Amino acid sequence: MLAVAEQPASYSEDALAALWSRAHTLADTLITEAGERMRVIYPGRRSARAGPDFRDAVLITEEGREVHGDVEIHTSAPGWYSHGHHEDANYNGVVLHVVFSPKGHADTRMKSGMNAPVLALEAVADELDDCDCAETPSLPTLEAIHTSADVASLLDAAGDARLQAKSRGFVLEINEMGDDEALYRGLMDALGYATNRRPFRVLAHRVPYHTLSQFRNEPPATRILAIKAMLLGASGLLSRVDDAEDPSQLRRLYRRMPRAGKPLSEKDWRLFRVRPSNHPAQRIIGMAHILDGCLNDGIAGTFAATLSQGGAKALTARLEHRPYIGRGRARDILINIALPFLHAHAAEIGDAMLSDAAQAAYAAVPKLQDNEITREMRHLLDIGKAVKMTARRQQGMIHLYKATVRHPLVKC
Repeated sequence: MLAVAEQPASYSEDALAALWSRAHTLADTLITEAGERMRVIYPGRRSARAGPDFRDAVLITEEGREVHGDVEIHTSAPGWYSHGHHEDANYNGVVLHVVFSPKGHADTRMKSGMNAPVLALEAVADELDDCDCAETPSLPTLEAIHTSADVASLLDAAGDARLQAKSRGFVLEINEMGDDEALYRGLMDALGYATNRRPFRVLAHRVPYHTLSQFRNEPPATRILAIKAMLLGASGLLSRVDDAEDPSQLRRLYRRMPRAGKPLSEKDWRLFRVRPSNHPAQRIIGMAHILDGCLNDGIAGTFAATLSQGGAKALTARLEHRPYIGRGRARDILINIALPFLHAHAAEIGDAMLSDAAQAAYAAVPKLQDNEITREMRHLLDIGKAVKMTARRQQGMIHLYKATVRHPLVKC
C-alpha cells in the first residue's frame, strides 16, 4: 500500500491525493527516502471506505520487480502514527507511504511488523500540478480492451467468465457442506458488505443453517421470532435492535435456546459511520425473513423453484425485505450469490433447464449501482453512454479489473 504524509505548506490531504492520482504521468522515476527508484504504472483507485486511500496500486522498481498494494495519504510522515494506522490491520497491505514532507522518516511501521517505504512528493509537486489531468493509466491488457471495436461483447464475455468462476467456487462448497449450507453462508457473506464480512462469516459458522432449519415446524409467528432471536443473540447485537422488534421478547427467547459457542460482541463488528439502513442488525433481521420463507423446502430448493417459475424478478422479490434489505441490495445478492449458486446447483443435480434459467437471468438483470471498481473501470476504459450497461457487463468490468489491474502482465 502507499501512504501520503501530514501538514506541509499549502497542500491538504485531498490535494496530495489528487497529485498522487497523476503520478503515472511522470517521465522520471520516483525515489523513496531510502533511495529506491520506482515508476508508477497505476496509482490505484481512490477509496472512500475505511482503510488506505488508494487500492491496488501497481509499481515497478528499478530492477523490474512488480509491486502491488494500497496507498494511504497524509501530509507528513508522522501522520501515519497520529492516525493510529500502525495499530490497524487494515493498513497491513500498504506497499508505499506517500507524503509531502517525510520529517526524517525513511519507512513506516505496520501492525504486521513489516515496514513500508516512505515516498515524498515535495520535489515533483509542481510537475504533477501542471500535468494533463485527462491522461489515464495505460496497462497493456486494458489498452487492448479500450481499442476493441466491440467493448460490449468483451464485457459480456468477461461477465460470463465471472459467473463461471463464482459457480466453480460454489461447486466446491456444495461438495464440502451441502447445498443449503453453502447458499446460506454465501448469503450471509453478501450481507456483510466489505466492512463486516468477517463477523457475518463467523456468525454463519456459529449458527449454521442446520440449526435454524430445526425451527421449520414451529408456528409461523413463533418461527420468525426464533430465527431472529438465534441470529441476533449470537451476533451480540441484540442491544442494537429498536423497539419495533421487541428486543425484550427476543432476549427471553434467546436465553431459552441452546448456545453454539460464545456469542460475538459489538467490538467484533465495524459500526463506525455505518448508515442505519446498512447496520448489520438490520441485515440480520432481513436474513431471518429470507430464511423464514425457505425452511420448509430448504433454501436451495426454494430458490431453484422461484427462479424456474418466476425468473429473476421473482427471485429478487424473495431476497427483498424492506426496510431491512432493499431492492438494490437484493439485486446485488442476486447477481453475486443466488444466480452463481443456482448455476452450480444445477450442474450438481444435472438440471440443464435450471442452468439455462440461471444464465438467462444473469444476462437480463439491469444495471446495478456502480461501486468503486466499476467507476474506476469506466474511467480506465473510457466507457461512455454508447455502451449500454447491464449487471452482467458490470460484473465483466470487475472480472477484468481483478485480472488486469490486480494481476497485470507488465514488463518494464
